[in-house]
Amino acid sequence: MKRILVLASMLIAITGAAMAQETPTAAPQPPTPQWTGPEVTLQTTMGDIVITLDTVGAPKTSRQFLGLVKSGHYNGAAFYRIEPGYLIQLGDLDARYQYRAPKRPPVPLETETNKHGRGAVGLAHADDPNSGLSTFYIDLAENAGLNATPGAPPNTTGYAAFGHVTAGMEVAEAIGAVERTPEGGPFPGKLPKVPVVVNKAVVTKEQAQ
Repeated sequence: MKRILVLASMLIAITGAAMAQETPTAAPQPPTPQWTGPEVTLQTTMGDIVITLDTVGAPKTSRQFLGLVKSGHYNGAAFYRIEPGYLIQLGDLDARYQYRAPKRPPVPLETETNKHGRGAVGLAHADDPNSGLSTFYIDLAENAGLNATPGAPPNTTGYAAFGHVTAGMEVAEAIGAVERTPEGGPFPGKLPKVPVVVNKAVVTKEQAQ
């Protein structure tokens, strides 16, 4: 009987060791980016969204955005492009979806060292890559297709990711899920049925020293 118990104990120990060896080791996770640039809060009708700017990867674009915030350009701006699982966009249209021209010149494209990802904030532009003014968007997915084209000359393709949502991503997601109207706006079918507006955009932290 004692021999049987010893054999059983050995079998359990061997089986346990084998199971332990088969348990996969969790892959190391990449470090979370530490955003240390100026901080802007969009006080929207659905909640606050905090954006920290990337003054290293997109210094000119960050200054453009910061200047527009300080001038009050985004106060009263409405989201007018809602694409669930892709992005939400705003900048130049008010709550009645009327155009308001920004009082700043276009900013040169900066896409050499910054990347898109869920929560990234990018500057829109027309066909001319150096035509970005004040319209911006928040990525609701990785959106790698908005990055610079590999192998292209620096700062000639893609869209500049000049910041990242560091608080209030759930608000951005909620905005991305609002009901849309089938017509109207520059992007038919993507206009919110009930306007979602930035009551005020404020600088809540200046550049970290």
